[in-house]
Amino acid sequence: MASLIQDKTRLTWAAITLGGIPILSYAITSYRAWLRLGPGGLPYNVFGFFINSALHLIARSDIRAPAPYNPDDLAPLYGPGGTSYFENGTLPSARSGSRPNVPGAVAPQRQMTEQATQETHQQMKDFLVALVKENADFLQLKPSGLENASQQAAFLADGFAIPGHMKGTRGEFLHPHEEGSSHVVLGLSDSARLIELGWAERHKLSGVIIPWGYVLVYAPRNAEELGVWKSIVIASAKFVAAGGPKVRVPQ
Repeated sequence: MASLIQDKTRLTWAAITLGGIPILSYAITSYRAWLRLGPGGLPYNVFGFFINSALHLIARSDIRAPAPYNPDDLAPLYGPGGTSYFENGTLPSARSGSRPNVPGAVAPQRQMTEQATQETHQQMKDFLVALVKENADFLQLKPSGLENASQQAAFLADGFAIPGHMKGTRGEFLHPHEEGSSHVVLGLSDSARLIELGWAERHKLSGVIIPWGYVLVYAPRNAEELGVWKSIVIASAKFVAAGGPKVRVPQ
């Protein structure tokens, strides 16, 4: 009898061990894939990976749906849903080609294909510096609170009233990533149209703990798309400063 019990115990542990191997293998593979995204707003270690995994419980999956909400319900917080902050309300034409590969992690959200060149990335950073300098009365550059501290981001200046919908970002409205994508806060109409036109997708936590208009704008692939990116940045600055100072565009 004792021998039979021991045999059953061994079989049980063997079954548990064999069943756990695929789970462990999947976890290791997923962790390595997450590390390949690079440092972001979470600790760049196994603890950050577990936080990312837990965030999936509250994350949204409809990030490429232009407007999974009723703009009228959000008007008290975001303003009229149909308002565009692009020059003359003119958005860019549809982005050519398919969307780049953006893995399904909650954080960091990164573009893994069609990345920007180092030269383009430097031009993006230079334009952001110039925009903030030109509008230093209400904009400032400082380390991102949403990415790692080494990443510079555009914020509303200290003392400038932070809109209610941006409390979750603490006034941060734009930061570029090393591979050329950017996180940008836009108005409801502009963010929805850019998603529809293939220029962006929403963050998985947009509409959850950060603004609905918090989107990932894809990396510019050429000079023309760099111009589109600059127009998106200007529209973002106009949106976050709505009702305040006029945004001055650097030459």
